Amino acid sequence: MRDQLLQFFPERLRGAWDKSGLDIRSVQEIRLRVNQPVRVLAGGERELPIRYDARDMEDIFRYLCHDSVYAYEEERKQGYIMVDGGHRIGITGELAAMEPGVYIAKYIRYISIRIAHEQKDIARNIVRYIYDKDRLWPVNTLIISPPGVGKTTLLRDTIRLLSNGTEEYGGCNVGVVDERGEIAGAYRGSALLDCGGRTDVITGGDKQQGISILVRTFAPRVIAIDEIGGRRDADAIFYAGVSGCSILATAHGSSLKDIASKNEFAELIRQEVFQRFILLSHGNNNDRYALVLDGKGNELCGKRLLRACV
Repeated sequence: MRDQLLQFFPERLRGAWDKSGLDIRSVQEIRLRVNQPVRVLAGGERELPIRYDARDMEDIFRYLCHDSVYAYEEERKQGYIMVDGGHRIGITGELAAMEPGVYIAKYIRYISIRIAHEQKDIARNIVRYIYDKDRLWPVNTLIISPPGVGKTTLLRDTIRLLSNGTEEYGGCNVGVVDERGEIAGAYRGSALLDCGGRTDVITGGDKQQGISILVRTFAPRVIAIDEIGGRRDADAIFYAGVSGCSILATAHGSSLKDIASKNEFAELIRQEVFQRFILLSHGNNNDRYALVLDGKGNELCGKRLLRACV
């Protein structure tokens, strides 16, 4: 596990990490800021006695790009790159204009490494509640969570269980629109994290494009998307719904009321597009809990502890 942590850094900068005692299984995020101490999120925040100057930051970035920064130009325009293992590397610093309205980081001075974790069966306690027992297939479901509580991890495992099936329900075809590569841990188009045997993944593009391709050519029963934001995403959900697909999506928020106050969700909620809402929250010892509501906001079960198998 130590070697997996070292993979983000060139050989000359590995010494301090080799002595840190960190296990990648506990690390959620690594923040590198030029001339500032490195900070690691692993349950809580931890400051390490490691600092990088401007040259170090450039070397780390080139190393992550396999010394071929131009091959990652399209991703860099979005402010991040994906690396082997499905890890997402946020990058910024001084921006340069590529074309009107399009910028790219010219001098990399800040790097955020988000570690992709796979926690199988974390959704097993709640997945039964998103099935319509009359039709025996999943209904439109929205996972609502504050940042950092694990909505993408829960989304990924729910996709896997819907795809493979459970003791109660058979598996079905699932299409995933993975714009940033975080759901499936996609690297160069291939899913590196387990999203199930009946799952097809589209990376890049946007939600409207991805949903259109999936509906036309892959006949999914369920389409999964991460982080709804903006009118275009809401329109894409309406399109999937009229095409006969169920939607499994996530959104940032602290409550159903919070979500309903946002413009992009107002019409979706008014028309009761979602039949299930899953609210995530933190508990003691960094435990995570889920509360499942029906489309009118009524509780279907008490808070359920989300616990991965080991």
